[in-house]
Amino acid sequence: MNKKIRFFSYVAITLLLIASCRPTGDNLLSYGQYDMLAYDESGSSHAGNFKALWTAMNENYCIWDYEAEHGLNWDAVYHEYLPKFEALDDTTRKENPTELELYQLYASFLDSLHDGHLAIEIKMGYMTKPLTFSPGMMRAMRERGEEYEITGATLTVPDSYLNRSGEFHIEQFDEVNAIDFSRKFMHDQLDSIISRCENYLAELEPVMTNESVAKIYSTISELLQTARTARGKEYQKDNQDMSLYNYLCGQYATLESIIGWSFMPIDNTVISDRLGFITVARFTGNIMYMRFGGFGLMSHLDDRYLSPDVNSFYYAYQQEVRRVWHCWFDGIQKYHASGDLGGVIIDVRNNGGGLVEDYKYVLGALLPSGGYTPCKVRFKNGSGRYDFAPLIPLTLPTYESEHAVISQEPIVVMANIRSVSMAENTSWSVKTLPNGALVGTRTFGGLSMLNTEPQRYSDTYSGAFGVRNTTAIWGFVPKFVAMYDLEKNGEYRPLEGIGITPTKEVTFDLASYQKDGTDNQLEAAIRYINQQ
Repeated sequence: MNKKIRFFSYVAITLLLIASCRPTGDNLLSYGQYDMLAYDESGSSHAGNFKALWTAMNENYCIWDYEAEHGLNWDAVYHEYLPKFEALDDTTRKENPTELELYQLYASFLDSLHDGHLAIEIKMGYMTKPLTFSPGMMRAMRERGEEYEITGATLTVPDSYLNRSGEFHIEQFDEVNAIDFSRKFMHDQLDSIISRCENYLAELEPVMTNESVAKIYSTISELLQTARTARGKEYQKDNQDMSLYNYLCGQYATLESIIGWSFMPIDNTVISDRLGFITVARFTGNIMYMRFGGFGLMSHLDDRYLSPDVNSFYYAYQQEVRRVWHCWFDGIQKYHASGDLGGVIIDVRNNGGGLVEDYKYVLGALLPSGGYTPCKVRFKNGSGRYDFAPLIPLTLPTYESEHAVISQEPIVVMANIRSVSMAENTSWSVKTLPNGALVGTRTFGGLSMLNTEPQRYSDTYSGAFGVRNTTAIWGFVPKFVAMYDLEKNGEYRPLEGIGITPTKEVTFDLASYQKDGTDNQLEAAIRYINQQ
């Protein structure tokens, strides 16, 4: 046989052998996002689903050593539960297990996991939707459910203090809310459209005998009626009034030149913006306060993301966010320069986290330029359960432009059980400052960093496994584990499932809040500053 032919035959046979063993040889499979063969047995088999999940977690999850400290033996889980899932595949069973039965079986070992960001979805062919597991949420509800429920929909901006005197009086107040801003923008647009349509129709009425004019009249009348309908809708939680407005903008765009008005739809990215809202205030004694719904400031404060269309809705919203943020930041700089700054409050209660880059506009706006390193992080560098890379310092960005550093005046961060991720790392950072303190209750316990670029899975063997809505198993796994030197002895450990404990613990008083808007946690933060 020709050497060249022998070579290609050898390669072909070798590749065939490798390919043929991939579905059953876990050591040859990647449980990253794009290896579909890793999920070959899942979806149609309960045991296949369990084995795929167990192996994917074994390779991707970053805190197995931490789980072992809390008594979880992942190998024991495999040996205990595989027979239970194999029993579900028994062909003598008369029917499939119910979704509740299946959920309870998975939850009996998944809910003990500690990572606050971990999310898992599992589905079988006969199920209408996947089972969803969020161990962090289940832990919070199990251990602190009453507090979680109390803080759910109760906290609003502290404008009730505008009319109070003494140390809790707000001397200056400003805010922007994405939904409210969007709705006001829409109403202003609709008012202008209605006015222009009415004026245009009045001009057309004397010449309605012309057929082409009558056709235009009819079209403008349709636009007018649609605009009036949209304008007359009351506030709707599902934002259907704004959806109708956006439909109007697209449907009647050809009439712009006729009525002399540019239809500007509401940018849905603002409605769903993680920032949500930003509220600033100056309390008696020049205590500067800021609260925001989530870490999404960078998209509006960083010049790189400023909309080039100065007439657009998005540009108008960005300018409002900038104006309100500067009320807080410029006030701090002004009163610090005059020696009259009482202190700073950063309120991250009910803040679900978000962009790491936002750090520079929150606590980072009070710290020296060049970044701040509050903790270290660890990631995986192999598919083995304990293949961890060495710890590396986590340096968070701080404000680059020239600014005064707040190193003497008290800085207080307010947090609670609904403070997650970046809200928690901001809380920890403040606690590490000589002039910092955390007031409120222990945070959620989901502090690790997520994988925002799933295609880079192989960089760290973590971030996600499976393909959502495609593979029977999908998991959202933090990419980096935040590690904290709690005792300041050089021993770093996670705080997943635990959270950051406050310097001064203050439980939220719901009864007082509902009675007259008294926010006892906010008042405790102000008192703390005034006592320093």
